Amino acid sequence: MRDIKYYLPGTILIVMAIMIMAVPEILVALVAVFIVMAGIGALYLGHILRRSGMESRGLEELRFDDVTNTWGFTRIPEYKRWFRGL
Repeated sequence: MRDIKYYLPGTILIVMAIMIMAVPEILVALVAVFIVMAGIGALYLGHILRRSGMESRGLEELRFDDVTNTWGFTRIPEYKRWFRGL
């Protein structure tokens, strides 16, 4: 039984092929699921690219931050006067 992992994928594909031949509507549902999953993957990839683009904005300039008195690539958020104790 420990060799089942080698035969299971092929067996599943054969069973799916027999089911699709018996009921062709399964193929339509399968293609629709693949298209939806590709759309979700494209949205996720776009989100990751947008987020990485937002994080890398302004990295080419080294600036001096007056609040922390350091040189840095990161942007320190601007807080209200009461938060900084001024």
